[in-house]
Formats: sequence, C-alpha cells, structure tokens
Amino acid sequence: MFKSLFWISTVMNRKTLAIFLVAIFLVAVITPVIGSSTNSVKIEIKARKFVDNRPIVPVLTEKGMQFPIINKFEARGKPPWAGGGGKDKAPTVTITNPADDATVSGTVTITVTVDDKEDDPDPTPIIEIDGIQVAEAFSYDWDTTSASDGSHTITAEATDSAGNTGSDSITVTVDNGGGGGGDGIVRKWALCIGISDYEGTVNDLNYCDDDARDWANFLNGKEYNVVLLTDRQATAKAIEAKIDDLLANEDADDYVVFTYSGHGTTYRNYGSCMISTDMVYITHGWLEAKFDSADSSHIYFAFDACKIGGFKGVVTTGRVGAFASNKDYSYDGDNSMKNGVFTYYQMEGWNHYNNFEDDSAYAVQKMEDWASQYANVNVDPFYVDKYTGNMTP
Repeated sequence: MFKSLFWISTVMNRKTLAIFLVAIFLVAVITPVIGSSTNSVKIEIKARKFVDNRPIVPVLTEKGMQFPIINKFEARGKPPWAGGGGKDKAPTVTITNPADDATVSGTVTITVTVDDKEDDPDPTPIIEIDGIQVAEAFSYDWDTTSASDGSHTITAEATDSAGNTGSDSITVTVDNGGGGGGDGIVRKWALCIGISDYEGTVNDLNYCDDDARDWANFLNGKEYNVVLLTDRQATAKAIEAKIDDLLANEDADDYVVFTYSGHGTTYRNYGSCMISTDMVYITHGWLEAKFDSADSSHIYFAFDACKIGGFKGVVTTGRVGAFASNKDYSYDGDNSMKNGVFTYYQMEGWNHYNNFEDDSAYAVQKMEDWASQYANVNVDPFYVDKYTGNMTP
C-alpha cells in the first residue's frame, strides 16, 4: 500500500517537473521580453549611430574643406602621422586670384603662390575646383561657363620634399546670367545616395544602399533621370561632383529630387552633417550653399539619418523636405522591412498617396507609431513644406 502511494507520488512529481520545465522553455522562447510599457516589446533594433575616434576629421563646409582638431596631440599643433619632423615646416600656399567671396564669370585665371623655406624650387601646387583636380600648376584658366551659377570652392595644395602639406581654399560665386530661366520643357532629375559600407567596419549599416535603390526605382518609374551612388561610390568628391552635375542640368521648369540615407551626426560649430563613405563630414551649410544656385522651384529632399534636422535649412520656397530625425536617431528596419524605418514607410506611403507632402506626413506618423512599440526608443521625424499646393513626383 505505502509502496504504491510512493510510486504514484514519484510519478506525479516527475510529470509535474516535466510540465514545469516545458512551461519555462515556452515562456523563455515564445514569449517576447516586455519593456517598461505593457505594450512595448524589446527586440534587437539598430540605431544608425555614428562612431568616430579620429583626432582630426575632414569637414566639408561652404568655405571648403576644414580639418578641425578634436583631441590634443603629444606633438604640439601637429598629429603624429603628419611627417616632417624637426624644424621643417609646411609650405605656405596662397590663392592670389580670384579673391575669396568674389563673383566670377567667363574665363577666370586662378593663380597660386607657394613659399617653402626648405625646398628650392618651391613645390608645384595641385588646384581643385569643388574637390575635383583640374591642374598641377601655379595657374589655371577656368571656363566658368562650364560650371553652374552659384557657389564653388577653389582649393590649392602643395606638399614639400619632407611630406609636409600646406593648402589654401576660397569660395567664389559664378554668375554667367544663366539662372532663373527655363526652356519650356519639364525634365526630371534625381540623385539618390545610400551608404551602408563605410571605411572600417564599426560604422557599417544594413539597409541604406537598399533605401537609395528603392528611391531610384520609384523615381525611374516616374521618368526621372536618376543618378545612384551607393556604398564606396559615395565619396565626398563623388557626392559633390554629382550634385554639381544635377544643378548644371536642371532649370526653372524642371523637377529635382535629392535623397540621402546613411550616417548623420552633429559636429561642434557646424551642426548637422552627412557622412560620406570615406568619412568626410558634409555640413548642412555646404549643401544649402550648393542648392542656393538651383533654378527649379520644384525640389524634394529626403534624409534617412541620425541627428539630421539641421538640413532643414535647404528647404526654401518651392521645396519640400522629409527628415527621419531632428536631434534623435534614425533606425535600420528589420528583415521584413529591408529598409531604414523611415524610408520603408515612405515607400509604403506611395501605395496610398500621390504627392510628397502626404507621403512625408504618412512616414512621420508611421515611424512614430513604430517607435511606440519599443521601450527606450525615441524618434523625432518631421517634414517641411514650402511648396504651394501639392508637389507630385
């Protein structure tokens, strides 16, 4: 009798233990981890955060390329890798013509002087216009009619025999009287940039190149002439060159679209910046100066990046801009989205709307709804509308 009861009890305990263990397994595997809100679910999501520990970073501004120092060096005033030890100093480079902030037209001669105390003769400078090398000489005749009206940057750089480099940079305004008019034909131009592959690996993202391709495919379907820059194609020089091409092509009758998906950050004294694949900070002031020369009054901008709100200054009269963030982060979506979250909802919005304003408003609301599912995820997408009526693609 007692042996039977002991056997039943043992069997029941084993069954109870087994059920208990199965229950624990199901809770651990099937039940999601609940966040601080009862409606929040914590899963692995990736903010498009940018990490940069370089002591000196290149910053592309409306005044040209700058190299502000972030950290102090053991060598006073010079990074350890700059070369030229001892008393050998970098050459002094000066652009003597045209003057900084000058307005130029027709053919203008760019002249450069180089003074190096150690080298004789002085090293020959490299002359660049908007980041593109045009000459290795002390002078260059620039036909400004081949450039778009508006702001352009001239840079001269010389390196001496010890490896020390000096440079000078100026900004001029090209005015050949070509602005403001159209030819009566509506053409459509777009530049779509998406960078998932950055120098090194720490800053690589997942779907920024997919964002650009999806924009390009959509705009191709709307008969845009689309230029696509993805990953290692999207260097700072390439971005600048393609923007210059875009602005040279468009006129007052045309439609223009510019989209960027990748890293964004804020940098002291410069505000919001895009980050090129070669890790150049591209400031909002630089982009604003570029698009100041645009003739079109039908321009749309889309930015899917972190801390990108400073670029709202590019949205002037006749333009619309959509932004995945202001001061917070943007996010890569999951495997079902295969886009940045903001871009995913922009693409989805075209199933419901036929204009940039409504599509932007839809993406803003849907991204906010998406973020509300997760604990400790804050987003601040927004859009700016300075176009009269509805802007259609």
